[in-house]
Amino acid sequence: MTFIIATLVFFAVKFLLGSLNSKPEELMVKLDAIVLADDTFQLFYLNNSAKVFNEKQSVISQVKGDSSIQTIRFKLPQDHTINKFRLDIGINRKQKPIQISSFTVANEYDSIAYDISKKFNKNLCIIEHNGKFATKIVSNSYDPFFTSNFNVNATIVALTSEKALVNNIVTYLISLVFALSFLLSATLNNFSLNRFTPNAYILLFVLIIVTPQLAKLFESEVETGNEKRKLAEKPEWSFKESYPKAFEAYYNDNFGLRPFLINWSSKLKIRFFKDSPKPELAQFGNDGFIFFNEYEEKSGGIYSSYSNTNLASEKELEKALLMHTKLKNDLAAKGIEYVFGFWPNKHSIYNDLLPYTMKLQVANETSLADQTVSYFEKAKLPMFDVRQDLLKNKNKKQLYYKFDSHWNANGAYEAYLAFCEQTFEQLALKPFPIEDFEISYSKVKKGDLTDLMGIDSIPNYYDEKPIYKLTNSDKRYHFIYPGGIYKNAFITENKNCGNNKTALVFRDSYGAAMIQFLSLHYAKVIYIGKSNVDMYWVNKINPDVIILGVVERRLPYILDMVE
Repeated sequence: MTFIIATLVFFAVKFLLGSLNSKPEELMVKLDAIVLADDTFQLFYLNNSAKVFNEKQSVISQVKGDSSIQTIRFKLPQDHTINKFRLDIGINRKQKPIQISSFTVANEYDSIAYDISKKFNKNLCIIEHNGKFATKIVSNSYDPFFTSNFNVNATIVALTSEKALVNNIVTYLISLVFALSFLLSATLNNFSLNRFTPNAYILLFVLIIVTPQLAKLFESEVETGNEKRKLAEKPEWSFKESYPKAFEAYYNDNFGLRPFLINWSSKLKIRFFKDSPKPELAQFGNDGFIFFNEYEEKSGGIYSSYSNTNLASEKELEKALLMHTKLKNDLAAKGIEYVFGFWPNKHSIYNDLLPYTMKLQVANETSLADQTVSYFEKAKLPMFDVRQDLLKNKNKKQLYYKFDSHWNANGAYEAYLAFCEQTFEQLALKPFPIEDFEISYSKVKKGDLTDLMGIDSIPNYYDEKPIYKLTNSDKRYHFIYPGGIYKNAFITENKNCGNNKTALVFRDSYGAAMIQFLSLHYAKVIYIGKSNVDMYWVNKINPDVIILGVVERRLPYILDMVE
């Protein structure tokens, strides 16, 4: 009877594990590289609907120069028909040789890595030497890029198709361990040999210990797709003191069943305890909101911003004021209007929903934003600050995504109204009323904060994404793709806006949601991914208006406080 029950346990566990299927919800390309100077990388992808690479089917990533290896990520759509890649490695003509160790296509469970030297073709602007890629100008053109020469579509299909969460052989192995455990537990008391009892437990212990390693034999040699770092590599054997630590780091990152255990551990923490698997990156607040909690400034961190520990000295504020006063005067001499300011952190608007542990970190009531706005106002050089308008409206409608660090279209629209009002003397923009938009909503189950936590979604939770569409089609703008030096910029054109003005907008990711509103007011708008005014673009475009706006946590970049 005991054997029959053990057999039933085996098949029950096998059935449960075999029924665990998962359809990946994330698809991305990760580039592990050493890029010594700031630059802009862009990944283009072709699918069955396009014959040539175009800006619409591309992803841009801003790269911060660093002497150590970094992972550059490009998020791709879930499209089975993607069949070719083109990787553009920058617009910085003074870029130093770039070292690329791997090009990886990944979902949240698996990844497939390629050697960029063998699986991609280089154009004339790239020279490979000693494992590094130097870029050069050819015929007065600087456009270094790689094009794929492997079967991209097979890779995409493999990584976007539904598959079993646990390998079939691993399923048998785990089921066998459970069955043996039950069999031994049920029968041990029936044996009279005292020496058998410790031996049986030793056998069970050994089975548990070796199961991950046996499972490793049948797993694909792939990196987990939802960890935002490169896993430790197996070190070469040596008698050096550092070898044991290096091997321990490798084993901790690569033992069998690790992706499965991490994924389910994260889901259990979230589902039953509302506890973040990675609290150092993101934490659960109230009402289903998640808040960004990255400490490292080089990684785009927010800790010093929300904790108000990045306050400026009087000397720093004076220096920033002189810089922007001079810039405004220089631009005015060219006939260019200049406005600048910031978009508030999610933490500043939904401070009441922050988790208790994050509230404890707030060191001062005054923030850097408070300091700067007050100082510049006294000097008669006001900057736009839309915080009060968003705070006034946050209880009327949701202004920021719950699972993302960014605001949604509702938040961007309220900021747009406040921006137009605060800059009216200079720009004279009359905002489109809410009645001019058709607003619809779609459900979303993830965002950049769930990505940081290493999860694909939160069970039984979803957020709503507002979508604004101007009802008067005659007033709408459209994107243009001139290529050349503009290939990494977003450019809109609007022939029915009532003027022939060109606006140059320097922005970060927060500015993306403002494109749909600002583009309604100018004949042409060029959006550049920078946190300061770059005179190269000013001299190249000679615009009528310059707008500089970044998220509050990047205010130190506007003030030139970042080394």
